[in-house]
Amino acid sequence: MFKKLKLAALAVIITWTALYLPGVRPAVAEERAAGERGKAIMVIIDRVTWDDLLASDTFVIKQVALKGSVGLMTTNTATGLPRYPVNTYATVGAGSRIGGGSSGGNGFNVPEKYENGTAGEAFSRHTGVKTEKENVVHLGIAQMEKSNAALRREYTIGAIGTIMHHNGLKTAVIGNADIPGELMKEKRYNRQVVSIAMDNLGIVDFGDVSEGTYRYDREKAAGIKTDFNAVLDRFDSLKDKADLIVIETGDMSRAEDMKSIAADDVIYRNRQEALVEIDRFIGTLLDRIDMEHDLLMIVVPTPPGRAMEEGNLLTPFIMAGNGIEPGLAWSGTVKRNGLVTNVDIAASLVEFLGLQGDTEGKDKDILLSGRPVKSIKSPNAFEDITKLQEDTVFLYNSRLPLVKSYINGVLAVMIVSAVLIWAGTVKPRYLVPVFVSVTTVPVIMLWANRLYNPSIWLTAVQIIILMIIMTFASLRFGRGKTMTPFLLITGITGLMIAGDILAGAPLAKTSPLSYDAMTGARFYGIGNEFMGALIGSIIVFAGLFMDRLDTVRLSVKRLIITLLFIIIIYIIAAPNLGTNVGGTIAAAGGLGIIIMIMYGVRLDRKTAVYVIVAIMILLACFMAYDMTRPVETQSHIGRTIKLLQENGFNEAINIIRRKWAVNFKLIKNTTWSWFYFSSLLVIYVLGKRYPHEIKELRERQKWFTGFIPGIFLASALALVFNDSGVVAAAIMMTYAVAPFMAGLIIAREKIIVETRFPE
Repeated sequence: MFKKLKLAALAVIITWTALYLPGVRPAVAEERAAGERGKAIMVIIDRVTWDDLLASDTFVIKQVALKGSVGLMTTNTATGLPRYPVNTYATVGAGSRIGGGSSGGNGFNVPEKYENGTAGEAFSRHTGVKTEKENVVHLGIAQMEKSNAALRREYTIGAIGTIMHHNGLKTAVIGNADIPGELMKEKRYNRQVVSIAMDNLGIVDFGDVSEGTYRYDREKAAGIKTDFNAVLDRFDSLKDKADLIVIETGDMSRAEDMKSIAADDVIYRNRQEALVEIDRFIGTLLDRIDMEHDLLMIVVPTPPGRAMEEGNLLTPFIMAGNGIEPGLAWSGTVKRNGLVTNVDIAASLVEFLGLQGDTEGKDKDILLSGRPVKSIKSPNAFEDITKLQEDTVFLYNSRLPLVKSYINGVLAVMIVSAVLIWAGTVKPRYLVPVFVSVTTVPVIMLWANRLYNPSIWLTAVQIIILMIIMTFASLRFGRGKTMTPFLLITGITGLMIAGDILAGAPLAKTSPLSYDAMTGARFYGIGNEFMGALIGSIIVFAGLFMDRLDTVRLSVKRLIITLLFIIIIYIIAAPNLGTNVGGTIAAAGGLGIIIMIMYGVRLDRKTAVYVIVAIMILLACFMAYDMTRPVETQSHIGRTIKLLQENGFNEAINIIRRKWAVNFKLIKNTTWSWFYFSSLLVIYVLGKRYPHEIKELRERQKWFTGFIPGIFLASALALVFNDSGVVAAAIMMTYAVAPFMAGLIIAREKIIVETRFPE
């Protein structure tokens, strides 16, 4: 009992000391200038990349970017939906990932002709809501609500407009990206810009999205172009009425839509001309804006098709005006310099207009998913963004082929090796290097983006070369001792992953064996892949460390491993490092059991209850700490607590359903699950096949074999409590099965030698 109390006291002291160490906080520019707030103007230039802006004669846009906050923006929509404008625009307007529905482009001025009457009459028939003559309405609002009904989370369609209307502010929208009916089977209404400024009823106070905002031009592939003089006239008439004005420039979208029926050189010329004209328009618009009080946003909701084919799903984002210091865009959602999300736009607008102090703000019924965009000072913002784009595109394109090749290779090695060991025909010197090599790959992948990367396949060749070098270097250093190479590799792996996370994850953020900013599942901290590698490697290292150092007193070794485990749990759990909740449960459970094994604590039901309670207390402590931090620095766990406070038990059920939907899909359809369950089966079957060898292995590697159940438990907890837990579980098992099989064949050879040549 006294041992348990000492362990508990030590854990509490270290945990709370670590909690209140200074967290990693951004060097955010000073808060926006106090005083009277001006207007918010959002200019939409859709289907453009960062490279397009740099390569074109867009002097004004570049100057605005240099004077304001500039970065790249993710373009994710509701899970499973493509990056079509109807979806990306609706997501911007909702401040949450949603879809726009099949009628997402059906925005109209109330007086416009529609069906047998006007758009206003049709809108009232469809929704039962009355309108004013000067309104702009979204005729697809009812269909949009139905198409998003299956989302198992809270959201508000048209959140920007809804919050503004609830606070007595007005919205306006100007322009469209229509395609004439002469070029298509019927006229294509591309007026999804309405979904950015509308409220949850589908109404914008003022504006013009009609044919009056474009004119015919025979030199354009679409036959029409935006009439920027008309747009400026509308802006002049609305700037004193509306607090938010959203302007659709349109022509880049038209060029994109005409790709299938126009020559490539024509589309290229149209795009270049359109960018120059848009740049000139923004220059004229700046003369009408008071940048000391107003806010100007240049937003690209959707990437162009060619960029998406190349794996570039990020678009430019520029914000300048009142209180915006020059530098890189930064938000609490992503916590990366130069990268924000499309759901951050709504939070930024609402904060600028003084309507909220956090994501809930005055309107508690509307929960925005994003965080307001801030500015991080940078002497070379454009170069930083270009490098960020290169790194992110590399990660996105390389992740699937490299990671899939690795896990398929490890699965093949394990199955073939298991068959050879079962047959008893293999010599240890052939298989041990193979087992060592598979444990080197995760730490090499941590550094993958620091390699020479002109192509994915050359990167793969470099990883293989480094794997061979690292394998034989560890074997050489091990001097013929089978388990020493595993001690070295797991120690290096655990040290590098832990150090990287403590440094802000500069390597993990750009590693193919990690989370991907393009998909937006996680942006910071430790992902499931490296979480699995960290826990698995550190458990094996601990076991081999305990077995190897015979000259060190057992009490000292126990203390070292206990402190090491507490540090690892902190790294995975700490909000200032990007809490991984499922990883925290897995680490606390697996490492906690191993600590008890080290100290000779009896493992029974009572002990299991202690472990569960300890994990719950640990999570509660970290959650409470995260809630005390400023909103912009809170991890996703802080936002989850906010959701649970707002929506109660139903939100908890929704979170569990979403996570298990992802996990079940991975278990059902990926090699990760094959490897994980096959590893468990191989260890069980070989253990039954060679009981004497297992006994020999236990005698030679007492602590290593004694700690393997900790990996089993940690992997099971990761599988259950993570949305992609099978990935973490499978990587953990790599560190269990490889040294286990190596130790088994060495034990078998020893028994064979002793049988043939008895003393």
